[in-house]
This record gives sequence, structure tokens and C-alpha cells, in this order.
Amino acid sequence: MLRRRNTNKWKLVSFCWLCCCLMACIDDFEIENITDVLEGYLVVDARITDWNGKQTIFLSRTFALEDSEPSPEKGALVAIIDEMGGRIGFQEIAPGNYTNEGNLSLKSSSIYKLEIITRDGVRYMSEEVRLPNKVPIVDLRAEGRLNGFSSDGLAILLDNGGIPDQSGYFRFEFEETYQIVAPYPNPFDWDEIDYDINDGDGWEVTIAGRTEPVNICYGNSASRDIILSSTEDLLSGGLDDFVVRFIAKDNPIISHRYSILVKQYHHDINARAFFETLNSFSSLESIFSNVQTGRLEGNIQVQNSDVTLVFGYFELSSYSEKRLFLNYRDFFPDEELPPYFMNCATGAPALYPRGFHLTPAEGGGFVIDGTNSSPLIEGILAGLYAYHADNDDFENLLSEGSPLGGLAPFLVKPLGCVDCGTFGSYEKPDFWID
Repeated sequence: MLRRRNTNKWKLVSFCWLCCCLMACIDDFEIENITDVLEGYLVVDARITDWNGKQTIFLSRTFALEDSEPSPEKGALVAIIDEMGGRIGFQEIAPGNYTNEGNLSLKSSSIYKLEIITRDGVRYMSEEVRLPNKVPIVDLRAEGRLNGFSSDGLAILLDNGGIPDQSGYFRFEFEETYQIVAPYPNPFDWDEIDYDINDGDGWEVTIAGRTEPVNICYGNSASRDIILSSTEDLLSGGLDDFVVRFIAKDNPIISHRYSILVKQYHHDINARAFFETLNSFSSLESIFSNVQTGRLEGNIQVQNSDVTLVFGYFELSSYSEKRLFLNYRDFFPDEELPPYFMNCATGAPALYPRGFHLTPAEGGGFVIDGTNSSPLIEGILAGLYAYHADNDDFENLLSEGSPLGGLAPFLVKPLGCVDCGTFGSYEKPDFWID
């Protein structure tokens, strides 16, 4: 859990980083030319903590804009070296993913360097980085309040212990898990979907009882922004009432039971400066429209080659985490629940389209004239519709001799309004507390 990454965020960040490095004091540049310069350089994502377990360093190569994925750097030798010369090796467990053998146990206030030797023999070395002392999260809580835009909601607030007479620099991530309750559950599901017009029954859809409930699920999401704070301008040694997350009260993720795991990384002032700069360049729009007055400096250099560029930062941080559970009714007892994740209007798609007509074929069977697809069956096969109820008008219209075209045997809801698996997992997380 600790080392899980938001890969989409870091792909964007990596590209932004590359652009920033090359655009010092340049007013105009051609976007198609930048990839000719950038393509093929090493990118290092090495954020290591004092957590005693498996951790991963990610290596890749810069890539052209038309490519969708970076190229993983395979076959490298990766190690963290302590101030006494001891080495902690990292083995490649997947292309470009290097994980430590055994548990990684780093000592507070000790100094470490990152060494990478790629399979072409190029050696990369980071600057020395000292592991900061551990700072615990003392309290994590939620309070109803307004945000800066006067939106009513919940603020997730954090206090930490801090370090007396020292400034602390912190980066935060969070993972959210929330209970989803489908608003229109029913005990029936589609059973037989018959699209054979020549079997004697025509097109046919039937329902059957469900074998498992599908109305309770668990969704999850993770932070996407770089969240930073420090105590350098505070009189107290630690953070008090720091807002890690604000959730508007009409956000459906807090409709029922909600949990947030906040991860705190205590790093040094150099890492703080790096992430502040990275945060300012986190929008491609700002990169391509503004004059850049400097480059984003990492702390990794090439040691034995004419290669001039490597992109990456070796971060050491002490790690602390805390989890919070809350219920919507505890904060808004008299309010309606937030709107569901989607509109749950009832529909009545026809089994046979309007204007449906059959012509007997030579040798038996039928030929469908005109439209030859069923709105109901196509919607079911596409995962759009869930059974809601029988359509009472259907039998009445049939008994009156109405043509089949345009008649709907069932009332339906969007699938996610009946089956919450559209938005989450049916499996309750191991950490979940009801």
C-alpha cells in the first residue's frame, strides 16, 4: 500500500519536468523539436522512506510525444549506499521496477546516496541525502466547514508532532475508500438474451433471480496533487489544523461511510524546493505558454559519460500514516444524501424497433426489413441497462393487437443505479470497519 503510485500523474509530471529542464530563458520553441532533444534520457523516480518493508524505484526513458507510454529501463544495477559504504541492492521485479531484497531498514539522521549503473555501463549517482527524523501524525479528524468558495463540506484536518526548534517540511498523499449503496436494488437480473429471429420465439429477453447481492460496493481514489506544508513560519513545532482534503457535502463519495488514509512524508528543505517547483510546472498549459526562467534541478548526475541529462530526484523521508472513518449522518443529520454518481431516470427501450417488419424467406425463416437491431438487447449487451420492473403496459398493448415495433417489455435503470459494481468492488477491504 505504501508504495502504490498514481502512474498517470507521474507520467504527466515526468514530461513536464523534461520540458522545464530545456526551456530556460526561451520565449518560443517548436513542440515537434523538443522530443528530438529529450528522447532517450534516463528518468528516475526514487522516493524512499524509513518504512521497514518493500519499496520500489522506477526507471524509464524519455519518450516522444506521439508515444503513449515511457520505455522502462531494464537490466540496471540499482543500490542505496550508506555513509559507511554499505550497499542495499534493488532487484528488477518488473520492467523498470526495482525493489529491495528483504526489508528496507534505514536509520534516522543517517546519510545515503543512490547509485544506478545502466546496462550500457553509464553510472549515475545522487547527492548525499540525510534521512529526517520521524514525525508522527498526532491527530486526524473531520470538521464541517466552508472552503474558500463558500462551499459547505468536510475538511480533513491533521496535527503532527513536529520537531522542537526545527522547521519541518512535509509532503502528503491520501487514499480514499468509500461505501457505495446502489439506490435501486432488485433481486432480478437478465437471464436469457435471444437474438435468433428464426427459432420460433423471435427476439427474447428473460430475467432470473440474482445469486449474489450487487447493491453494496467499495470505491477508492487517490490524491492527484502535490500537497506540501512546513512549519518554518509557525511558532509551534508542528502542524495544527492543516487541511489535507476538503470534500464538498454534495460529493457522493461521502454519502454513506467514508475512510481516508493520510500518508505523511517528512523530507528536507531541498526536497521541499524540488516539489514546490515541480508543482508550479504541473500544467502543460503553463509550460507551453509562459517564459521559463530556470530549470528544475534534480539531485542525480552522470558520473562517467558524455550524457548531459538525467531527470530525477532521490528523496528520503520519514513516513507516518493515519486512517479516519466517518459517516455522512454524523455531520449532516438533517440533510438529504448527496446525489448519486449518475442520473437514475427510468427508461423503456423497445424489444423490437419501430417499423420492425419481417418478410418470409424462401426455404424458410425470415428476413428483417429495415432496422435490424433491438434497442433493449443492444443496451443490455453494451452494459447500459439493468432490470428495474416489468412494464405493465406491454401486456395490455399486446392484447390489443398492437404491432411489436416500439413496445417495451421491461422498465430499466442505468446499470450503475442497480449494480454498484460500475463504480467499485463488491469485496469489502480488509481494513474496513462498519
